[in-house]
Amino acid sequence: MKRGEVVKKLDRIRDMSDEEVTINAEWIRKVATHAFSLLKQQPRMVREQARKITDKRLGRAGK
Repeated sequence: MKRGEVVKKLDRIRDMSDEEVTINAEWIRKVATHAFSLLKQQPRMVREQARKITDKRLGRAGK
């Protein structure tokens, strides 16, 4: 699931009533799992982005 999809689904969860949350508990767990996975990946993605920028500035693009 992509970041945009997770954000939209989290918005839907936020707007649910207590009854809807109870009915959709399993779906909410799945969305929460995907959201947690994206958050765990974020530091790695930031490091990779920083490495690419540094390599580009040093003329080492593609290495």
